[in-house]
Amino acid sequence: MTDTDLAEPAPQDANQELDVLVVGGGPGGTATAFRAVEHGLSVQVIDYDDLMRRIRDYSKDKLILPGFGGGDRMTFPRGGPLISALAFEPIDKDEICARWKALYREHCVPARTGVELTGLEPTAGGRWRAHAWDNRSRSELTYDARFVVLAIGRGVPRRFDIPGDTEGIAFRLDDPASFVGQPACVVGGGTSAAEAVIALSNAKVAAGDPTAVHWSYRGDSMPRVSRALAEVFFAAYVGNGNIRYHPLSEPSAVVTGADRREYLSVRIDRRELTGRPAETVHLEFPKEQCIACIGEDVPETLLDTLGVPLVTGGRRGRRRAVVNRWLESRRPGVFLVGDLLSQAYLETDDFDAEPAGFREVRHRGNIKSALRDAVLVADVIRQKLDGRRDDEIEVEIEEDSEEAETTGSGTAQLARLGAASVAAATATDEDADGPPAELADLEDRAFLTRILPGGVDAEEYALAHGAVVTIGRSGCDASFADDTALSPRHASIAWVEDGWLLRDDGGATGLFYELPAGEKREVHAGDLIRCGRQFLRLDTGDSDADRPVLTHFDRHGREVGRHELAAGTIVLGRQAPDVTLDPDDRTLSRRHLAIGVEDGRVLVKDLKSANGSLLRVRDALRLRAGDRFRAGAQRFRLSGGTEDDGGTRAPAPSVAPPPPGEAGALTPDTTAPSVEFRGTGRRLVVAPGQTLCEAAEAAGVPINAECHAGICGSDPIRILSGHEHLLDTEPDDQERETLEEICEREPGEHRLACRVRVRGPVEVEIL
Repeated sequence: MTDTDLAEPAPQDANQELDVLVVGGGPGGTATAFRAVEHGLSVQVIDYDDLMRRIRDYSKDKLILPGFGGGDRMTFPRGGPLISALAFEPIDKDEICARWKALYREHCVPARTGVELTGLEPTAGGRWRAHAWDNRSRSELTYDARFVVLAIGRGVPRRFDIPGDTEGIAFRLDDPASFVGQPACVVGGGTSAAEAVIALSNAKVAAGDPTAVHWSYRGDSMPRVSRALAEVFFAAYVGNGNIRYHPLSEPSAVVTGADRREYLSVRIDRRELTGRPAETVHLEFPKEQCIACIGEDVPETLLDTLGVPLVTGGRRGRRRAVVNRWLESRRPGVFLVGDLLSQAYLETDDFDAEPAGFREVRHRGNIKSALRDAVLVADVIRQKLDGRRDDEIEVEIEEDSEEAETTGSGTAQLARLGAASVAAATATDEDADGPPAELADLEDRAFLTRILPGGVDAEEYALAHGAVVTIGRSGCDASFADDTALSPRHASIAWVEDGWLLRDDGGATGLFYELPAGEKREVHAGDLIRCGRQFLRLDTGDSDADRPVLTHFDRHGREVGRHELAAGTIVLGRQAPDVTLDPDDRTLSRRHLAIGVEDGRVLVKDLKSANGSLLRVRDALRLRAGDRFRAGAQRFRLSGGTEDDGGTRAPAPSVAPPPPGEAGALTPDTTAPSVEFRGTGRRLVVAPGQTLCEAAEAAGVPINAECHAGICGSDPIRILSGHEHLLDTEPDDQERETLEEICEREPGEHRLACRVRVRGPVEVEIL
């Protein structure tokens, strides 16, 4: 879009002041501006690139799916005709860009592209002066505004930190057909990398191109392909035959070839031979045949400059953006919306309080979340301009039905209930006897949440007592017409007596429950477990001892082997100590799951595997809040008011304070936190809060760690000396169970490196 395409205002004079300056022209910035215009506010949108840049750069022919209304509890935000015009059906990404840009022109919403925010300066009366740079006129601009809304997304793609000119390497896939004719290289291990590999593989087959798609990633096992992509990916891998894996590889430089063209050199192999220099093998790809799917960075430097830095806090101790319940930052009048808050942010009523006590709020990185944020913020700004205090602000969210009156998500839902309810809802147990009636009702409700690739929450389907939510390919409450692995009616979930029941309604490909990592689950004869591309069936033993037998089938249904189960526990996986299922199945973790016999019962436990262990549902299964399951290529989670973070995790080791007098003291090196790994000749300084496993991995000390949660038992160590310097001198229940059952080691002398933190010198032996 050119300048003439936009309805730009006359140049601002020294006395002209905006009500709202919106920085960023994506969905969040657009909806903020449109709602501000509906409120009769003066507004200006600026963007360093173009309106809807992120949507513009989606893959060619990508459909944008709305997910508003119906069973989705995140309904379309209430507004006037401009906000209503943003609602959309499933739509091509180029069409939605054109439609929304046309709304800017039709309603004369001021917007200016090619303008980059460089700083914010407070002025008299709580106003702001924004400094910007116009990249087209090469001149400085200033805007005076009562309020500033930052809708700048998560920044720009990460760049390779390697020698040579990386310009020309794509950081997203646009048109797969442009990569036909020569070998292509995709770098990265995330969902976007997997999607690029699939698209390029299919494009090459369609064009009759025999060249391969090379997939480079740093890990030693196949990147974690999301379950939603798994079927499509393996269809491409097996059916097309043109995907080449390169684990433990990485780009090393951009080099100039004999033909004077520039190539990305990717190291795919490195060997160390005694008495000789290390040998490496490299592949070189023309830069224009390379895609780097290595993620995006939050623009931390810019946020620091603007005075709204990320903060390490919350119960997980992660670096997050911090806002209050109205999405206002620590700088009064400066708001954050959209992807700046994804996938979670910290919320507080007191920015000067201890960050560890800030509330962590999940935030979806999608268009509808950005629209909801924007309307909320614009409505708050309108009320602030009307003179309302924070505790007097009330914001309403449009709901689809009376049933949805208590639905909502995160800050926006609390906002709808009003400030008094917000205060009560966020109080600690010591502050109140219980939540207000409005929120107490919320806690009794449950929702079926669909999980997108990458772990992002998508639609949510309200589960009401007495109602049944059906899942299938067509004619169901949750229908997915493009999922060929689903039957027309595949499964359902309903309230029965005092809990939620998941039922297989005859789905041809089965219904699978995801075993929570680290929890034991009893299985019975006939039960089927899916791990990676392998299947395990528990059968009745046919020996004289009548022991249960585990029958192993490969992805084609062929029987591979039978393993008799005796008392005790066996560990299975890609490189397991007891049973190696398939060393070439990269969807398996090295230690994937454990199966044991206790008191005549067969118990299975997922060892925090990368792709999970799935138990086929036979008829019906009772669910708890946080439980996950898979139907066809769709993945779901039961979300309830009492759910913590959507899954089961091993508790983090407690960090005991140092003895009195040690905190802050200068300690001689001989008593500093350190670890000596016997037999390696290495003594390492251990940083505060760092586990011995993390210290070893950072220093290149070989240690066979996998789950990093004390579940898989891949990193046992023996404490040789310095036991008194352990922060936790005894293992917790999870670590003790893993040591006894998985590692068959005596707890105390033996520990797991991923669970041990120290405050003085220790000597250990890696087992």
